[in-house]
Amino acid sequence: MIDFLTDESFINYCKGVSEKDTAYWESYIHEHPEQQELIETARQECLLLFNVLAESDLAAESMRLRRRIEAEEPARVVAMEPVSVESPGYNRWFRLKWVGVAAAVILIVFAGFQFYYSAGSSNKTYTTALGEKKLVRLSDGTVIHLNAGSELRTDDQYGISNRSVYLRGEAFFEVKRDENHPFIVFTTAMQIKALGTSFDVRAYDNEAITETSLITGLVEVVLKENNNQVVLLHPNHKIAWRNMGGDVLVSRTDTTSRREPEVKEERQPEKLLVTDRGEIKEIAWKENRLVFENDSFSDIAVLLQRWFDVKIEFEDIDVASYRFTGDFEKEDLKTILTFLKESKDFNFSISEGDKLVTLKK
Repeated sequence: MIDFLTDESFINYCKGVSEKDTAYWESYIHEHPEQQELIETARQECLLLFNVLAESDLAAESMRLRRRIEAEEPARVVAMEPVSVESPGYNRWFRLKWVGVAAAVILIVFAGFQFYYSAGSSNKTYTTALGEKKLVRLSDGTVIHLNAGSELRTDDQYGISNRSVYLRGEAFFEVKRDENHPFIVFTTAMQIKALGTSFDVRAYDNEAITETSLITGLVEVVLKENNNQVVLLHPNHKIAWRNMGGDVLVSRTDTTSRREPEVKEERQPEKLLVTDRGEIKEIAWKENRLVFENDSFSDIAVLLQRWFDVKIEFEDIDVASYRFTGDFEKEDLKTILTFLKESKDFNFSISEGDKLVTLKK
């Protein structure tokens, strides 16, 4: 920033007094679009600085004049030879005044600029508790919906040299397009790269499956533990990875592959599940909807624990294997369990301040 504010060519560009310097900096911006925001900010600060200097000089002159009038001191008149702005003497005077008077202002402006950009570039961590969701807006315009029990951390150079984030949990990303800086999500099992698109990543530490579901655009998914297999996802498709055993799964409801690990091999993505109501199951949580589609009670219990911040225990293993299909919007836990109970034979109790749920026959 200081390099810009002390560059005479850049100062001339800001003031618009040199066609040559203006052409140079406009060409530079065209060739380095990633620097456009930085240069524009520097230009605004430069103009602000000159305004401050002008107002400071005006205030000082007004104060001297006021004192002379109050003291009835006759103003002294000094004859001076006209000085050309192109003359060496004028340039030396201007530079001395710039260095002597503006140095402090530059440091103040630079300090503010550094604070602004360090706040934007330093790594930040966003977390959600159980039962909580959060909307995060990053400096480049990317919007992230963070699901319950999740953690998102930005890289310390985010928005400057890269757009890398690290996820534990689940998040829906609406990525601002920037072809020069791909948006990359790092999880334990996957690395997801996008330019400008919307997709969901589910990567909870306590779940056996990590998956990426694409809604719009195109993303590249690297499966780290499967010899870095690269999968290109197209809209309304997903890829899933079994963390325990390292198997690529085509569907969360594929009970055979969930119980018996398969041989690692190249797999093609599967289409996302769309319910009869037109809901995409994988991102229904973003609209406060819980959608089950032939899911086991044990998997549903994991969702309910995170959704309602409770602990669920199965006293009967058979109950854990029950499978349900359902679509719930903003219902409480008791209502959901009561509805599920109508289709399967089980009982439940809620105790310890509504924090412990016991399921049994």
